[in-house]
Amino acid sequence: MRKTLAITIVTAASITLAACSGSKNSTAVTNFPIMNAAGAEIGSLGVTPLKGGGVELNVSVSGLEPGTRAMHLHERGSCVAPDFKSAGGHYNPAGVAHGQVADGPHAGDMMNVQVAADGTGSFTVKNTKVNLSGGDLPVLMDNDGSALVIHGGADDYQSQPSGAAGPRVACAVIPAG
Repeated sequence: MRKTLAITIVTAASITLAACSGSKNSTAVTNFPIMNAAGAEIGSLGVTPLKGGGVELNVSVSGLEPGTRAMHLHERGSCVAPDFKSAGGHYNPAGVAHGQVADGPHAGDMMNVQVAADGTGSFTVKNTKVNLSGGDLPVLMDNDGSALVIHGGADDYQSQPSGAAGPRVACAVIPAG
């Protein structure tokens, strides 16, 4: 009887410790509003940590001009309208080049997205160069946070330092952690 009780207690403790251990492999979605240059909420950004590192970004927007748009992670968690320059440059903790060049891409580079004729878009992008928080990769929720910025044009993946993507037209704050 004592042996069975001891095994039960050890098993329960192991399950509890496994459930409570770090959030490095968490799959919880964290959501943030996306704002336009007028300060109105036009969508949402969902960020899901990926097991083994990286994040999946789920973006849903409306009210944008139709066409191909660049979408990047920027270095600060600040989205002061109307130009969102408070978000700083692209998130580039390794100090490498932008785009599809020999010394690139950097952690904030992501693919262009297509906004439909009605101004809406729904995009899912995986970025394996960053974590939301914790782990071995650079983190988005660092001491000053980060931002997701949608630009007015497409990224040419060549021009330095930002791909000639045009003005910043929408922004979501990923706050400090």
